[in-house]
Amino acid sequence: MTTATVITKERTPQQLLEDFVIGNADLERLELLLRKFNLFDALKLVWHEVRHSDFLAYLLNPQQNHGLADRFLKAFLQAVLRGRNSGVNPVHIDIWNLGSAEVHREWHNVDIFIRDEANRLAVLIENKVQSTEHSNQLQRYFDIVSAECAGWEIVPIYLTVERQAPSDERFIAVGYDQICEVLERLLETSRGLLNPDVRMMIEHYAEMLRRHLMSESEIAELCRRIYGRHREALDLIFEYRPDRPQLTRELLESFIGANPELQLDHCSKGYVRFIPNSMDLQLLRHGSGWTRSGRMLMFEMENWEDHVTVKLILGPGSQELRRKIFDFAAAKRPPFRPMAKLGAQWNNIFTYQLLAPKAYELHDDDFKKELERQWKRFLDNEVRAIISAFGTGEWLVEPPAVTD
Repeated sequence: MTTATVITKERTPQQLLEDFVIGNADLERLELLLRKFNLFDALKLVWHEVRHSDFLAYLLNPQQNHGLADRFLKAFLQAVLRGRNSGVNPVHIDIWNLGSAEVHREWHNVDIFIRDEANRLAVLIENKVQSTEHSNQLQRYFDIVSAECAGWEIVPIYLTVERQAPSDERFIAVGYDQICEVLERLLETSRGLLNPDVRMMIEHYAEMLRRHLMSESEIAELCRRIYGRHREALDLIFEYRPDRPQLTRELLESFIGANPELQLDHCSKGYVRFIPNSMDLQLLRHGSGWTRSGRMLMFEMENWEDHVTVKLILGPGSQELRRKIFDFAAAKRPPFRPMAKLGAQWNNIFTYQLLAPKAYELHDDDFKKELERQWKRFLDNEVRAIISAFGTGEWLVEPPAVTD
């Protein structure tokens, strides 16, 4: 019995690209979805955290002119509280009249604060689209609301794109996928009741969330399917595409390498790490589970597709040293902005947005100039302040015992 040998002819780059663009129904559908007009896309509000908060506060406010009364407020709270064991539950929300609830923006810096005196209910929403927590925000906001609404039922919500875990366990992690689901359900149940302009606005917002802020969507499914069928062609396209994150990484590494006061650590496309010489203490080079340098304290720049965020990370290592550094940072506000409590391995004690999404709209030459300008500003202000606060590091070493 013989075994036939199957010889597969390797396709040329041109054939790969032709197969990709000719008769590709999934690609045509994807292009149609992406070309479809969306008000929030057109106004470039997708990643604008403040505008998300503004629009959600508008919809949540029963006294606004959207015609929803308290229906969105109720539906949102029921989705948030479902399955939770707390003093207020979805049944309470269903039978309560929330029509007199007050909705405030930036009340004591709380993104959205909802106060319903009739039912003694307070809701605080901290909204994060691309930024992260800082300066014990959640704990401070909860304490402020607790003092203002003593004895009330308080529903603290931490709203993020991917339902990130809050630093304060009293907060409920909520994702934008839940916002989208509530809105789409509301559109279905309120068919014919809404003003056409309001309906269109909500439809555009929900569509924008599905397009950009949700991993499970028709667009996401199409992308996965297209990549599965045309991986070789797409890999070829990616190989020659303009790569802004790679450019950003190369520029940041060159800035650090050209500065004799800084030490570059392990980098990747997504992360660029460094430490000022004055903070690079031998005492802190006995970390574990991070980079080969053994450093347990470093600046780490998260290099995303449309922004760069700098964090001063306290990594794995001696718990005694980690506690000293964390307590020191907690006592030195500013420049440090540590999380609420010391974690077992990783702690962010400072966060700074080095480059905002708007910079990524620039052409390469202007982008390089903007990145260099923001880098110099960061060094002259933030890094200098941190180096000054950190000092010589003598505070890390216990003073010798005094003997007679």
